[in-house]
Amino acid sequence: MAGFRTIALAAATAVSMAGGALAQGTPSPGIPGDDSALVERGAYLARAADCMPCHTGDPKKPYAGNLPFNTPFGTMFSVNITSDPTYGIGTWTVDDFKNALHNGIRKDGAYLYPAMPFDAYTGISDDDLKSLWAFVRRIPAVAEPRKPNELSFPFNVRLALLGWRELFFDATYWTPTAGKSDQWNRGAYLAEVLGHCSDCHSPRNLMGAVKQKQHFLGADIDGFWAPSIDAAQLKKDGWTKDTLTQFFTNGSVPGKTEVFGPMAEVVRESLAYLTPADREALVTYLLDSPPPKDVPAPQAASPLPADVFQRAAQSYVDNCAPCHGPGGVGNSDIIPSLKGNPAVVAAEPYNVIMAVLGGLPAGGTYGPMPSFAGRLSDQQVADLVNYVRTSWHNGGVANATPAMVAAWRATANVPVYGTQQASAFDCPKVGGAPGNTGPDPKAVASLTQMMQGGQRQTRLLIAAYQAADSDASPGTVVDGLTAAYCPVVAQTQLPDWQKAGELHRFTLQVAAAISEGLPNSAMPPVATIWATPTGTSLVARQPTQMAAKLTCPDPTDAKLVPKALVDAAVTLVGKPSIPVTGDAASRFATTLLQQNPKARRSDVANALITAYCPLVTAKPNTVVAEQYSLLTDFGQQVIQTLQLGAPQFNASAK
Repeated sequence: MAGFRTIALAAATAVSMAGGALAQGTPSPGIPGDDSALVERGAYLARAADCMPCHTGDPKKPYAGNLPFNTPFGTMFSVNITSDPTYGIGTWTVDDFKNALHNGIRKDGAYLYPAMPFDAYTGISDDDLKSLWAFVRRIPAVAEPRKPNELSFPFNVRLALLGWRELFFDATYWTPTAGKSDQWNRGAYLAEVLGHCSDCHSPRNLMGAVKQKQHFLGADIDGFWAPSIDAAQLKKDGWTKDTLTQFFTNGSVPGKTEVFGPMAEVVRESLAYLTPADREALVTYLLDSPPPKDVPAPQAASPLPADVFQRAAQSYVDNCAPCHGPGGVGNSDIIPSLKGNPAVVAAEPYNVIMAVLGGLPAGGTYGPMPSFAGRLSDQQVADLVNYVRTSWHNGGVANATPAMVAAWRATANVPVYGTQQASAFDCPKVGGAPGNTGPDPKAVASLTQMMQGGQRQTRLLIAAYQAADSDASPGTVVDGLTAAYCPVVAQTQLPDWQKAGELHRFTLQVAAAISEGLPNSAMPPVATIWATPTGTSLVARQPTQMAAKLTCPDPTDAKLVPKALVDAAVTLVGKPSIPVTGDAASRFATTLLQQNPKARRSDVANALITAYCPLVTAKPNTVVAEQYSLLTDFGQQVIQTLQLGAPQFNASAK
């Protein structure tokens, strides 16, 4: 990186010295077989990326590192990237190399400091990375130990880079700009990615990140001024395509300027070696570069307002990043990834809300996740959930709201099986937040009578409570219905642990139903009953409306349920008489889960619902309301069976 360096021009001969010895180097592991065809291109790309000068402190030891970088946080020294197995990268693989350049992570898993311009190199294509690796792995070994960095606290603690990476680093490949020519896009790739021009020609903030609003507008580099190279300033200063091309070729434009300082090295050791076509492309881009971005790349890719993004990003760094890592990448052996996780980007945010509020038990190879309910407010949870669902190019929707979080927080009042309260099945004492009198006792008593009479429609029960207590918050409504249903469940002959499971299932269903009706939290409609994951539990979502015809889920739509799982469900269910018994529905659920132990319980339930639905619609002499009832009864039995078989309700799993 040229951004913070003081470089002796005597290093100018180092590349040619290294180039002549390449064929004699011992390849490091990573690319089997003969890759000599890639080496020449890799050498060219290494020049375009200005690799050698930054990794050469002693011109007699090219690529052996120890070049000092004078930063506002102290002095750093570049690393040895020769093939030496002890002090260099001789034991690296092509994947280690890619992880460093694309993700900014060393072979040992430590975060690289942004003095190494991985924030630009992350855009390098995989083909170019392979070519660079073919070149780098043949650099002759130099047994040169690296000097320790001289950074002040806390900058000498690499874990402090968590926040930097979350706020300023977006590990993503460069993509061409639509509507621009191939030449312009090639120039953009050279300037923004390989050449990392912004590292010298853009000022940095207090955290050492490039100020995006001042991209290419000039910066002070070790006492030299790297001038503004944005398109408007270049044209204002009289630069033309011909003069800029000449400057990049030999560093001199008679009567105009002569290169000096760190830029002299860039011209002599990098730009002068570009092909005429690449130099022309670079000039084309610089004379027509876009205006600066307003915000760092991660924020620019987020749909959240700037203040919410900043607040939520900091919350993620403080509460989540120590385990899930910057960018939500997790750890495949210990912590699941949040990036691209289907449960995270699901249409509804319930799964993430419940994970934050209630934590998660250990499962498979993953350790337990603690609850953050006592640490984060409803607003903080909503912001964090929306951040996780929409960051790192996740395709989720920012549809969590504080009111929704309050509703789901109320479900935590239900005792979890395994506790003394659940074992004795003492009805939970509900009351809401401090200063809140809790649910209206008359409304609760009225609802209990309705439920004892057989009423179980959550939307109707919610409407009845809200009619009696119009000022009730969503959390109070959940508490009220929980309190009303608890004595009804207590009077059944179910075992205590199953009573706890039934009450928990009902409470989650109420929270889901009330969430759908909250302002600014539109949930995707469902045509039939549907199982939605919420943490380690399931919610039976009811159809949003009764249509004139029951429309079954499309069994070929893999976005809803994996097709292979639907096919297995169709085979398992067969063609029974409709309706099937509750025992049969439970047996289907248990069997399909046993046959597919890695499948999510919600997918198992929805596969069975998808398989059963056509059988219901084909039943002769049935009206639509009856079809809905048949499918709902089947779906609820399946969902409840899978819910009660989950770890938190399964005695054998405790």
